[in-house]
Amino acid sequence: MKILIRSTTLDGEPIPGSGETIQAADCLEVVELMRGQTPFTASRAPRDYMTEVLSGIEGGPTQPLPEEAAAAAAEFLTRLARHGLIEFLPDDKACDPWPERFLEALETVRLSGRTNMLDHLEVTRLTAEMGYPEVAEWLADHRREYAAFVLEGTRPLGKNFGGKEDPAPCADK
Repeated sequence: MKILIRSTTLDGEPIPGSGETIQAADCLEVVELMRGQTPFTASRAPRDYMTEVLSGIEGGPTQPLPEEAAAAAAEFLTRLARHGLIEFLPDDKACDPWPERFLEALETVRLSGRTNMLDHLEVTRLTAEMGYPEVAEWLADHRREYAAFVLEGTRPLGKNFGGKEDPAPCADK
């Protein structure tokens, strides 16, 4: 399964057109990846992490999650999606993760000398300005994949970040 975790304002409101893509085998693995994104949440038990996040979003005590871990993870992600904080993405995008003119667009930006290629936001803006709107849209939604490409030269051809083959979709999708 593949999700987009939206960036948020300081007030916790999702920012349209922003975020980071996460791909995992199932809902529970997505929660594990989310939980591990900061040192403040990485050591928490998955259930405690999910409950704490939901109470912050939904304001105080929340409806309890199902007892079974996979069902709890699916419910957690569903509730985040209702608040616009995540978006479920089709897994078929993983087959060819970047647009056709991706390399051409990045080479155009690089040759212009107008930005450091590590500046994701500026590279995204410049690709749109230079006539590659589909690449700019992809860059806005795939920050992690872009970083892997720039730093390691890798193309994540349908593999998630743990190196596993294309994941199965969430059972309740």
